Amino acid sequence: MILEFSIDYRTSSSIYEKLFLQTLKEHSLNGKIVKEHFLLKLYVEADTADALESFATSLSSVLPHSIFVRQTSAQLVEEMPDTDYEIEEQKKYPLPFCPQCLQRVMDSKNRDYYNIYTACDACGYNVSGENRSYKKEFEEAAVTIKAGKVLEVNTFYGKYYVGIPAKICNTIPFDIVVYDLATVEKYANVEKYEITALGSFEKPLIKLKKKLSFTMDHEEVEADLIRFKLPDDFILHLLMEELHNVGIDAVFITKKKIPAQEKLLLTDFKEELDPIEVVVSENDVVIVSGEKGLPQFPLNAKEVNPSIGSFFSVVREHQLADENIAGISLSKEYKNNLLVYGKKYGIVEYLSFNFEFESMQEIFDKIVNSDENGSKIVANYQKKYPEHFERISGIIFEDKSFNLFKLWGVVAMVLDYTSSNDPIKAAEVLEENAISFLGEKGPRIDYKLLNIDGKVYLDPLMTIRTAMSFRLAGVDPLMLSYGVIESFLEFLANELDEMKQNMDITAITASGSLLSNKHLFSKMSREISVNHNIYFNNELPVDGRNMFYGGMSL
Repeated sequence: MILEFSIDYRTSSSIYEKLFLQTLKEHSLNGKIVKEHFLLKLYVEADTADALESFATSLSSVLPHSIFVRQTSAQLVEEMPDTDYEIEEQKKYPLPFCPQCLQRVMDSKNRDYYNIYTACDACGYNVSGENRSYKKEFEEAAVTIKAGKVLEVNTFYGKYYVGIPAKICNTIPFDIVVYDLATVEKYANVEKYEITALGSFEKPLIKLKKKLSFTMDHEEVEADLIRFKLPDDFILHLLMEELHNVGIDAVFITKKKIPAQEKLLLTDFKEELDPIEVVVSENDVVIVSGEKGLPQFPLNAKEVNPSIGSFFSVVREHQLADENIAGISLSKEYKNNLLVYGKKYGIVEYLSFNFEFESMQEIFDKIVNSDENGSKIVANYQKKYPEHFERISGIIFEDKSFNLFKLWGVVAMVLDYTSSNDPIKAAEVLEENAISFLGEKGPRIDYKLLNIDGKVYLDPLMTIRTAMSFRLAGVDPLMLSYGVIESFLEFLANELDEMKQNMDITAITASGSLLSNKHLFSKMSREISVNHNIYFNNELPVDGRNMFYGGMSL
């Protein structure tokens, strides 16, 4: 009897393959592995149904949930495949602990009880040391933190400073490490699919809006949006175990060097690696930043066009070169556009989301001169908010080139959501407002197209003036900020629907750091996928390194 496991498995780390082989060995059974791009098939052969059932039960207990797994299925088949995939000889990725190793470390009767160097072929950080129990050291460290002191800690992937969340968090970049998923649900507004991702094998960071309960327990911490994660190595895991025993289920962690009263330096790390941060929807996960546990992709060292390089990075990861593709480039730093690609005609810029402004006064003058309604909006705005209008009218932009993110920054400045004159910093305020919005619908902001000399552009003035109208109407800042982003996605979905009809588009790609906005990403993943096959970067962050990988296609 032969059982086939079929897994949509979008990682090159070989975790599932290695754990499958380990389980085969434990059960003294024969098996084979077949891998075709993202499709992983695991075959096991046994003489009886009971033996297959026993194997399947064991395998399900050791295979961790992964952010890179989409769908799984199992069925009986007639014969083994002719080929057998061999795991490449490669440097083992620096990865969190697997379920088996965790069980050994937490079993007081096991020789690896509280042994931080416990690892197997599938997991761990390739760091060796004295194999013994380190329970005493973690008990003492927990007492130190409970006393309100900061602890300097060496993890297997870098040096950090750890303590109870307090006033110091207002002056440093920090994340929150929690004891378990229940603590995340207690302290943050989190979706079920975000909880699933947080609990995955990769233990990623996810940015969440804190709840009132977090403020009540840590009232000195001012940040509203905070990145949360579970422990991702045995140093942090065992530290959180002992902290939980003394009543502490959340600590801040920072790479910023700050005064520390005690040290927990049980190991040295080979290299400093940034943990991955992800953004999650019901159907998709993308990596925002970080490198820990990810493969080293070959990168083109030459200069590349950011939007084109990012586009081809998604094409390469998903093997889409034979498709007719519309590519959405939404970077905070680089130019934004909508590209069209086909093997017959190559790549063409279909729609630009880039603009040029000299000053805020130029923007107001153009709105006034656009039509009678535009003139009335500016006049009413100046009358209702005279001091604010006078202040922002004097703003001169140092960088005259604008993308979509900087346009949102102009909107935030006009709506008086920020005192900053920097469009990028202002856009960050609008983005945080939108992420903090807990409703389901915002006001409809206009995104209209202009045709100039045969080239199509987004008209930024319509976006700004409709936002001004809603502020005049007294719309809540969080709701209005959400509407600015939501309306763009609705506009984009309509454009893509028309392109599919008129240009035979068969696939959509999306890249860029704007995807880090959970509302934008979730809405794009959910609504555009209704009528299209949409693809994002897989093992590459959505901005930065991806463009140099994609640049190798040029």
